[in-house]
Amino acid sequence: MIIGIDIDDTLNNEYQFMIDFGTMYCNKIGKYSLKNIDTIESHYMFEWGEKTAHQFWNTYMETFCKLPAIPFSGEVIKKLKSEGHKIYIITAREKNDPWFPKNMAKDLENITIKWLLDNGINFDKIFFSCEDKGKVCKENNVDIMIDDDPRNIDKLIGNTNVFVFDKPYNRKPEYDIVTRVYSWYDAYEKIKKLNAKLKGLKI
Repeated sequence: MIIGIDIDDTLNNEYQFMIDFGTMYCNKIGKYSLKNIDTIESHYMFEWGEKTAHQFWNTYMETFCKLPAIPFSGEVIKKLKSEGHKIYIITAREKNDPWFPKNMAKDLENITIKWLLDNGINFDKIFFSCEDKGKVCKENNVDIMIDDDPRNIDKLIGNTNVFVFDKPYNRKPEYDIVTRVYSWYDAYEKIKKLNAKLKGLKI
């Protein structure tokens, strides 16, 4: 099978980073506080204006880009590749992304690839600047896409088998035709089951 994998909050823990560093930043500047945990956006999480949100990310983006990968992600991906599956990294990250400092934004693709390889995440192809991941999956015959973002999930449904990496912000609304996963080894077991089902095997 071809397995598509998102990066942010699927291979790293951006959500917890925003809570940890965002609350610290609020304390540092002496205003704002954690207001909403059911969101993927830092400015909604803390009710920041766009200027404050940009200041936060410009201050801590380098730290964010060095976060460790989620436990066992590289290990599981290695197992999947050894079993003959292809791994496609499919991300919305793009060169000159305005949420990255200029010195990082111009080299974002290389920074991202280096992070993946440094964390033992090997892949067959990588797609950047993916605004419509459903279209990318359909055009590239992706059998499974693992993602967290509700905006992506809505576009993926009907174009591939959707595995939702569980986060507080993607639990409402609940989706009836996706597979929810809670860790990388949970994802591994559910990928095996789907693969067997597609092949008509019993496990």
